[in-house]
Amino acid sequence: MKCPNCGFEFFEGCHCPDCGVDVYVFRKARNASIRLYNESIKLAEERDLSGAAANLEQSLLFDKNNVQARNLLGLIYCETGRIGDALKHWIVSTSILPEGNAAAGYIDFLQKNGREMEKCNDAVRMYNQAITYLKQGSDDLAIIQLKKSLDNNPDFLDAYNLMTLCCIEDKNIKRAQHFNDIVLKRDIHNPLALHYAQLIGNSPAPSALKVQDKPKAAKSAISVKKTDSNPPIPRYKRREKTNSVLEKRDLLAFLAGIAVAAIVILVLIVPAINEGKNTKIKELETAVENYAGETDMTPEEVLAMRTELTKLQEENKLLRSEENKQANLELLETAVAQMTDGDYEACVTTLDSIDTVSFSEEDLAKYNSVKTTAYPKAADSYYTKGKSQFLSNNFTEAKTYLETALNYTSNENFVDDAIYYLAKIAEEDGDAENAKKYYNKIISEFPDSNQISNVRNALDQLNKE
Repeated sequence: MKCPNCGFEFFEGCHCPDCGVDVYVFRKARNASIRLYNESIKLAEERDLSGAAANLEQSLLFDKNNVQARNLLGLIYCETGRIGDALKHWIVSTSILPEGNAAAGYIDFLQKNGREMEKCNDAVRMYNQAITYLKQGSDDLAIIQLKKSLDNNPDFLDAYNLMTLCCIEDKNIKRAQHFNDIVLKRDIHNPLALHYAQLIGNSPAPSALKVQDKPKAAKSAISVKKTDSNPPIPRYKRREKTNSVLEKRDLLAFLAGIAVAAIVILVLIVPAINEGKNTKIKELETAVENYAGETDMTPEEVLAMRTELTKLQEENKLLRSEENKQANLELLETAVAQMTDGDYEACVTTLDSIDTVSFSEEDLAKYNSVKTTAYPKAADSYYTKGKSQFLSNNFTEAKTYLETALNYTSNENFVDDAIYYLAKIAEEDGDAENAKKYYNKIISEFPDSNQISNVRNALDQLNKE
């Protein structure tokens, strides 16, 4: 063994022949690390990935230089969709043993498949976004993000577990069992999956317990890419307790009646009132204009006529203003409904068409609340579409989506990436001037951007041309 103090290698005794350090405890710790590593190999072969990962983490606590344990832990993390954690351990492994280390090959493979790495990164981002949506009570949006996450990385077991939880909350036991089975086929002792299985009364399929199942076979058998063939996910809404005397159905009917009445007043009655006042105003204006001092009309009568004309004009102006206000309030209700349905792109378009000049403080507060919620969500939606089109080399569509996303952003973490993609599109279009503007904007406003090195390299290339 190698002395932990001086690095001298020896094979007998508990004291280093070179420096005299007692290595008894170190030898025991190293043996415990090796034992845990050997147990982990058996657990991994039996598809007990959670148990194997726990043993390997313990193994590294006993001996952080156990390269084989680090490499195997990285492979298990990679198998369960945790690519970032896998890379971390492989990088540490290569720093401990630079030559003849299998981890170098794993890292090289990932570097040559940059697109897959980016998809895995997107999967984690969408998973984290789903957690945020769940904390906000936006369960529908969370499920959408989880589906996207699984489409990008079908091995992401944490996303499957969270999807199972969402289905359990929605009382969709069949769907919950589907995702629960996927996790238990890949990791038969996954603690969260076993807990959910107990909640829904799900028994793991016998095939999930077979030791001889190969990882590749399992992967092909349970791939759920584009989960269209699976039982449909219903629209999920958070259930809230209510003490209202009215049943929900009666309450919805009541609110619908109010909305219909408002529309009838807005569309039929108010225009009719306005039309009547317009006719009378025109008659009075004509009478005043035609007055040329007839003897049968006194100045007092003319004054009274002018006063009535002014009064009618003021009333008509107020009615027009109220009609415009009601129309904008109707648009605000439409925007609220669109936001509730998760259609944030349509919601922000409706918000942009609203004139808030005549709004009360309460109406304005409601408008700003919807805007605060909808703008970031719409920005995220447009950015996702723009990035997808960019990666598909559909630069015209990508540019439209990304520019629209920037119109609705405030301090979202993808702003610098959106600007970077727009700069690359400008380069593709031969517009070097705009590309430089975008790159300089990232340098000045986002100095800590993950794209900063790419930006500087691109600027150097443009300045050389």
